Amino acid sequence: MRSNWHSIREYEALRAVITSGTTNGASRLLGVTQPTVSRAISTLESRLDVVLFERRGGRLRPTAEALRLNAQLDRLFDAISLINGTDPDDPGSQPLRLAAPPSLSDLVGTQMASFMKLHPGQRMSLETCTSNGLVSRLVDDSVDLGFTHADLTHSAMELIPFHSSEAVCVMARNHPLSKHEVITPDLLHGVDFISILRRHIVRSRLDRLFAEAGSVPHRVAEVATGLSAVTLARQGCGVSIICPFPVLRADDPTLIIRPFLPKFYYRTSFAVSTVRPLTREARAFMRHVKLSIRSDPAWHGSDNKSAEPSAESLLQAEVAGSVLF
Repeated sequence: MRSNWHSIREYEALRAVITSGTTNGASRLLGVTQPTVSRAISTLESRLDVVLFERRGGRLRPTAEALRLNAQLDRLFDAISLINGTDPDDPGSQPLRLAAPPSLSDLVGTQMASFMKLHPGQRMSLETCTSNGLVSRLVDDSVDLGFTHADLTHSAMELIPFHSSEAVCVMARNHPLSKHEVITPDLLHGVDFISILRRHIVRSRLDRLFAEAGSVPHRVAEVATGLSAVTLARQGCGVSIICPFPVLRADDPTLIIRPFLPKFYYRTSFAVSTVRPLTREARAFMRHVKLSIRSDPAWHGSDNKSAEPSAESLLQAEVAGSVLF
């Protein structure tokens, strides 16, 4: 039976773990010990009789129940800010509010961590949602800046691409197709195949390429994200065609990564409101993300060529505080 007693500490722990992805990261955000965070989450799960996090790949991923509860806490923490003398309607007191789908949340979380180290006074929040849910959050002013792989269109939203990736084929290291340097649709005829769900635009593009080649892969699984496809491929369940960014790195020793022909591209974009101007902090974070990605050649499929100054020199300038604020 649920208790009507509530603990602000537990809710703070919930938000911190969702933002950081680990109890250690949450403990650093809150300035408490890791066992304190773990106990708070365990107590909250017991009191609500729900599972709030699942451990995957060394990180804690929030369940649907955790995300729903987190979304309901905004008014509570706004009220606490008012009681403490901070006006949540004052732009200077607001965190930079970010939103991303699960496939990009780890990347955004990593960028948040490096950004906050450069700017210790900057408050930030990260919400995980679907790409379609991102539109509604921008419309109702729930977030300042979103991230997406999808080519979404909406009058109240603009996409600003910051990374382009060629589709690749991934498979376990001992897979028979690993002998081929390039994977084409005809090679996948009858091969165990891990497919993206039909609701994604890229699924229809791939289906069309297979149909044109007369190739019928043997679909053994359908998944929502490239990360899930990589997990299954790594375990030898089949091959998959995915967007490599930010799921794959060129130096991944656990997979065979092959180019896929005919080529098609994925765009990763910032999503911003067309009815509200970007804040200075949002513009700074966008620049930080672009420079960080450009300076790391290990991202599979990254295009680091640019007519702008080198990413290394710009990041050094960022550290010095001369290019952002």
